[in-house]
Amino acid sequence: MTTRAYWGVVLGVALLILVGGQLTHGQANLERELVVVTTGGAFEKALKENFYDAFSKATGVVVRPVSATVAEAWAKARAMYDAGSVEWDILSASPADLIARRDILLRLDCRAIPNAATLGIPGTCQEHGLLRTIGADMIAYNTQKFPTGRHPHTWAEFWDVQKFPGPRSMPTAGNAWEPLAAALLADGVPSDKLFPMDLDRAFRKMDQIKPHVRVWWRTGDQSQQIIRDGEVVLAMMWSGRAFSLKNAGVPVGVEWNQGIENIAYWAVLRAAPHPKAVYAFLNFFMTRPEAHRAFSREIVYDTSNRQALELMPEAERRTSVISEANLKGIVKFDWAWVAANQDRILQRWNAWLAR
Repeated sequence: MTTRAYWGVVLGVALLILVGGQLTHGQANLERELVVVTTGGAFEKALKENFYDAFSKATGVVVRPVSATVAEAWAKARAMYDAGSVEWDILSASPADLIARRDILLRLDCRAIPNAATLGIPGTCQEHGLLRTIGADMIAYNTQKFPTGRHPHTWAEFWDVQKFPGPRSMPTAGNAWEPLAAALLADGVPSDKLFPMDLDRAFRKMDQIKPHVRVWWRTGDQSQQIIRDGEVVLAMMWSGRAFSLKNAGVPVGVEWNQGIENIAYWAVLRAAPHPKAVYAFLNFFMTRPEAHRAFSREIVYDTSNRQALELMPEAERRTSVISEANLKGIVKFDWAWVAANQDRILQRWNAWLAR
């Protein structure tokens, strides 16, 4: 089949999906399986309950979830691609991944995902990814140790172990530039002057906090468990994970100020084994605002479905990264710089962590 003919088939399959998210069963010759990689745990469970199961019911395509850390996922994806034996279809990607990993990612035909244009916020469909979730890396604190109002409000205060004593936690989940950005902010670098990163300065600041970091968490579930167990009293956490704990009654507070933007996309591996099911799923994912709202209530990440955001009640908007009050404090990244430097950053980070 020629490339042109192939994409014609893909587009035809995608267009069979109605805007309301239903695909006439049996009309499209979809593959019977779709493999989707995320960090697992509660996040994967919420995706399954709100999107995977509904997609399978509408199409007959079985979604097979795979759990892996960010670093593990990209390492295996690269190995699969280099070996010419790709087993995965869709995985999570940061904006930097869409740039740095584009040689192994499928260039999306946004025409084959029409719901992204009709139901998504502006910019939902990118060349190599479909915008999925919007959140931030922020300060989470034990409210029994630090009552709200007397907690760290900045990364400089997070670093201040005299004023705010107790064991900390920070991520080593494959995105080292996030704790390094926090280190520079803690050292007084203005948020609009973070890039290009002064890595020597960032690592010197990390040296100061390292003895006080009891756990370097690798997955979202781990970050929640150590807070839940009281193993740490302060943590750099993904906003959705922190708010999920708070909503579950765990004594956790969330500080939005100087939160570091955390945007995730659905990315498709080049040579993915189930390309027609991929486009069907991406188009389906954009539908059903009630599913997006249910997902956001459970995981506390915003999604790219415009209708879900418009229907969100004020009480939910106060915990949303897109609310005006929270958005003002979010630190923006130069993702092109991160993409160009992420391999050397990770090498230096891993060596530093091992010392």
